Amino acid sequence: MKFTRELVLGASALALASGMTANAQEEAADDTRTMKAVTVTGSFIQGTPEDAALPVDVIDRADLDSIGAPSVNEILRNLPATQGLIGETNQFDTRGGQGNEGATTINLRGLGSARTLVLINGQRHVASAGIGTDVNFMPSAAIGRLEVLKDGAAALYGSDAIGGVVNFITRSGFEGVELRASHQFISGSDGDMEIGGIAGWVGDGMDAMISAEYSTRGELTIPDRDWALPTFTENSQGGWSSIGNPGTFINPGFIPIAQSIGQAAVIFGQADPNCGALGGHLSVIGSTGGSLCRFQYTAFDNLIEETETLKLFGEFNADINESTSFHAEAAWSKLEIPEWNTSPAYPPQSLLDTRVDATHPGLIDFFAQNPAFAASLQTFPTTDYVFWGRYTGVAGINGGPEVGRRETEQTRLAAGFDGKFGNDIGWQANVSYSSRERYSAGDDMAVERFAFALDGVGGEGCDPATGTPGVGPCEYYNPFSNAIQSSVVNGVTNPQYNPAVANSPELLEWLTDTLFSTAKNELLAAEFVLNGESGFELGGGSVAWAAGYQMRSESYEFSPGDNSNLALNPCPFNNPASITYGNTTAVGPTSCGDPVGQYAFLAGSFDTDLSRDIHGAFVEVALPFSDNFNVQAALRYEDYGGNVGSTIDPKVAAKWQVTPDFAIRGSASTTFRGPPQVNLEGRSTSLQFIAPTTAFKAVDTLGNPNLDPEKALATNIGLLYDNDAFRGSLDYWRFDFSDPLQTESAGQIVNAYIANACDTTGATTADCVALASHLVFQPGSTAPGAIQRVQRQVINGSDIVTSGIDFYGSYTYDLGQGSMTFGVDGTYTLEFDSEDFLDSNGVTLASGGDFVGFSNEGTPFQTLVDLRGNLFARYEEGPHNLSYNLRYVNDYEDVVSGIAHLAKIDRHITHDVTYSYALRDGDTRLSISGYNLTNEEPPQAALDLNYDGFTHNAFGRMIKLGLVHKF
Repeated sequence: MKFTRELVLGASALALASGMTANAQEEAADDTRTMKAVTVTGSFIQGTPEDAALPVDVIDRADLDSIGAPSVNEILRNLPATQGLIGETNQFDTRGGQGNEGATTINLRGLGSARTLVLINGQRHVASAGIGTDVNFMPSAAIGRLEVLKDGAAALYGSDAIGGVVNFITRSGFEGVELRASHQFISGSDGDMEIGGIAGWVGDGMDAMISAEYSTRGELTIPDRDWALPTFTENSQGGWSSIGNPGTFINPGFIPIAQSIGQAAVIFGQADPNCGALGGHLSVIGSTGGSLCRFQYTAFDNLIEETETLKLFGEFNADINESTSFHAEAAWSKLEIPEWNTSPAYPPQSLLDTRVDATHPGLIDFFAQNPAFAASLQTFPTTDYVFWGRYTGVAGINGGPEVGRRETEQTRLAAGFDGKFGNDIGWQANVSYSSRERYSAGDDMAVERFAFALDGVGGEGCDPATGTPGVGPCEYYNPFSNAIQSSVVNGVTNPQYNPAVANSPELLEWLTDTLFSTAKNELLAAEFVLNGESGFELGGGSVAWAAGYQMRSESYEFSPGDNSNLALNPCPFNNPASITYGNTTAVGPTSCGDPVGQYAFLAGSFDTDLSRDIHGAFVEVALPFSDNFNVQAALRYEDYGGNVGSTIDPKVAAKWQVTPDFAIRGSASTTFRGPPQVNLEGRSTSLQFIAPTTAFKAVDTLGNPNLDPEKALATNIGLLYDNDAFRGSLDYWRFDFSDPLQTESAGQIVNAYIANACDTTGATTADCVALASHLVFQPGSTAPGAIQRVQRQVINGSDIVTSGIDFYGSYTYDLGQGSMTFGVDGTYTLEFDSEDFLDSNGVTLASGGDFVGFSNEGTPFQTLVDLRGNLFARYEEGPHNLSYNLRYVNDYEDVVSGIAHLAKIDRHITHDVTYSYALRDGDTRLSISGYNLTNEEPPQAALDLNYDGFTHNAFGRMIKLGLVHKF
């Protein structure tokens, strides 16, 4: 992959750099410039100490280097206060993983990554409505420290800070050149490689810094890990689909019987006799005599996608005069996943419309080779048979997976001034622009082309209106296993393969199109802040204050390709010949009731173009009532305009230094989050496994203009102890949410539809009418198996209360010529209570309860583990540094899957060790790290990937070599 154009663009961005005043303490080291009074995350008052009343954790450069300079993704995964992180490929989960390969997000308290505000040097970076801020854009060498505020902070920062703030502080004032290189070895993969560095210059009253990083990740396929491909008996939900190839065949005469008892016709189907031999799983269905051929689509997928990333960052600082300074910064990154692997073919949304005529040459040959199978299907007189399957399966597409593409480009430009009016009042004026553009592409089968191919008039050179089935350029598509020469899944050669009725590679290629889309989020933010001391004295000093105005302009654009744009191509059948062949009764843009698009599985979308402006103003005071007791208070007004309206939110925090070693701190605030614009007006489509339909279905999320803001009361009380040798803290935190923004669960909607017997006797009740309004069925049926897509909204959902305890302790003592530190860091979540789940019509979908300790599949929540923590030890002696970390994730339950032996997802304990040695007076540092040294496999879970990609690491033992050289 060539980055020539991107390098030019990135260099141009750095040349045009403009940025904001850094709102954080900068790195203090021999090679850095001495900085002025600063503020920390959670306050705009200069000089606020790091150990103020707010629960702020700080991870500095030395901390990162001591554990082998992990990636941002690894740093965040190891923070005990985070849950449900998006960071590894997880394409089958609709709670954030799907469609976000390569992204890295932060999810404090498991409240959702969109509720954690991300700052770069104290200023916002662009976020998307679904996943919040993708932080995978900063060169690691440019990061000086992370400050993590684990408390509601909307009173100062506004929306998105409802669950906390993570502030990335860059290495301002760095002087010299530092080059970094590392390679992480992963069994079965080419591993992860990173090359980067930072160069800085410090002059008289000014400094500049530039940092760059190039990194790659090697592909790790699911078959590279034995545990990741369970048999159907071991995990029936471990990537197994009822829709495969070899497939299942149904006599149409059974369909009315199946639908009359509210079950899919597949219960009367017969699996292809070569199912098991070619790598499928043959299942007997109930007592009907039916059988089903299942297909493990994850055999073609990845645990790590091949990824290439380029990141650039630069900043410039200058003192204009004695009272005024300027700061500018720019960042640019591009991430590419050139070959995103997925199933070789998707299942069609409409599963009972795929008819194979009795005169089909593939059927005739297959029946001749399998007379018993033919007899089992011929119970009713028929002229055709229904194929329950996908157009290719165990044979792959050209012998492998379907390959898509993902690209993410992020840009950030920012500038700001700060200074003083006289000697008393400080001021800051900042402006920033940031954007994130995401390109996604993948292939899918065109419904009309597939229908033509089943009729024998498929292929690039065939005109269905004039061609003769199976003659010349007109080809038949054959769904039977006699079209499969061999299985990619198990390498078996098929003895019943008949090349005369096989599908040509050209036909399979003609059946599909590439669908693509581009999504772009942009943020323009500006602020003006004043701060100073009031001159009013309290027992501990002068009252300090800050006040400011902030504005942000948000925009979102989504553009699908023409072939998947529902405004241009809403219906699957557009050729009049489709009527001639009996595949439809009407063609054209009005031939389908709901716009479903042209393709079998991937749902189409509409263009979206949304924007809005948000205005806010705040005031903050620091009240030092005595040398031992201080209070911080803040009040914010924020206005979204339109139907969302405005809010006023206060916050108060206090700290009492009881003794020189012991202190008590606490805070309380109301927080407010306005609905993202895309939730008010937009429309998006994802794909989700809907168990009663035994298939993945299109799930449309529709805008809801009647959304109210969500609100929460956040409280925290903590105990602090520090006597130099021992440092410890214990914090109790709690969030009380009202009207939280939640997306209706597609699974809960379908389950409630079934529980209310809406497909049979209860179809006319008010609840059933309301539930049916969410569902799009195949024509002529209201059975769950006939559901084609589910339509849902973002709503103001069930109230939530969550609370827990953060704990930290470390003890340092001298040992020989060095020092030894032992410690513990963790979070115990006490509760995550939700009221009953209702839909937008007020119909009860599912019962509420406490969701801590559960995987929470089928709910609006991600996995919520009660206990996460680290035990650590570190020894330092001269050039030697040795660190050890035990990472602990407690067990939790799965009460949804119904698989008894997977009802408990086991605890996961891993051991990480890093040793580094400094050469040439510290100018060169070599390191070796062993992550998950004992090669622990992730706990097995009833999920597509056979593990929980939001919670556990799937890669086994990883060895990392690192080199840092400073000039």
